[in-house]
Amino acid sequence: MIERKYYIDNLRWFCILLLIPFHAAMAWNNWEGNYIWFEGSKVLSSLVISISPWFMPLMFVLAGMSARYALNQRSYRQFALERVQKLLIPLLAGTLTVVAYMAYMADKFFHNYNGNFISHYKVFFTNLTDMTGYDGAFTPGHLWFILYLFIISMLSLLIIMIQRRVAPKFSLGEIKSYYLPFLLIFPLVMTPILNIGGKSIGQFLALYLLGYYILSEENVLKKLAGQKYMHLSIMLTCDVIVVYLFVWKGQWTGTLLTVCSIITPWFGILGLLGLAKCFFNHNNQLTQYLSKSSFLFYIFHFGWLVTFQYLLSKTLFSAPIQYSASVLLTLLFTLLTCEIVRRIPGLRWLFGIK
Repeated sequence: MIERKYYIDNLRWFCILLLIPFHAAMAWNNWEGNYIWFEGSKVLSSLVISISPWFMPLMFVLAGMSARYALNQRSYRQFALERVQKLLIPLLAGTLTVVAYMAYMADKFFHNYNGNFISHYKVFFTNLTDMTGYDGAFTPGHLWFILYLFIISMLSLLIIMIQRRVAPKFSLGEIKSYYLPFLLIFPLVMTPILNIGGKSIGQFLALYLLGYYILSEENVLKKLAGQKYMHLSIMLTCDVIVVYLFVWKGQWTGTLLTVCSIITPWFGILGLLGLAKCFFNHNNQLTQYLSKSSFLFYIFHFGWLVTFQYLLSKTLFSAPIQYSASVLLTLLFTLLTCEIVRRIPGLRWLFGIK
């Protein structure tokens, strides 16, 4: 029996909880649209930019690491069926409900759409624009992560099957620690592959496979634990530079910005994995609950956030109050929604909960 690595679960739910303040701050960003938009705020934009470089790359690495442990206990067929049950079906259910509702609220906010949610399905399914959903048209919304993860899981399964047949003893567990920083070249080189709206299947596939083949190795994780502060220091330095240049100087291009944007996510991954191994390997009632609820939390949080920000947009409250209220209300109602869904068998199946 393989010992469960709780720090992976704990790092995952921590990142998913972080999505509420992150997505809430997007309503004040300075560079792109959002389902609800108030006005530009450099402070809240800084929060978004400080998180966005490393957040999704880390999530795909964690998924690759989890796949390694899962495939040690499941057949290829079991793994594939589980991906359908835990990813594809919730993706469809979430798009038809949560994401469609978010697009409806955006249409009300920006275009004063006066129909009801049910009638808006015609708008949602008959309009294809920029796929953001900010205009009420079709989008996978924040569930693009689940869509990408399903595709990447299936592609990776094929790669892993071939590797196990051709080179069954292949292992990168003894890779030298000084090589680890240079592995960022693989997602960088693969970024142009199927790069759709700035979200690259090639990049995330590379990160998933790095998680599977290298960062899941115990020897590698021990090295990361020993070098965690060095990696985090580099990541934080580059992250601060990115925030300063992009948000406060308004510099959207440039060599320094590009280099720091490349360094931040990979060193963030290395540093946070090392930190998690040292300090996040806890297993208690709270961590178990958050681990079991994190997937539902991911699906439902954005719908509630859009709802509360739409209502708060009708008030004269200041931006700090609107932001804080939207974060706290979203946290509360998302947790309540998770509890309801977990208690109804049909909904549990639809949203990928055993």
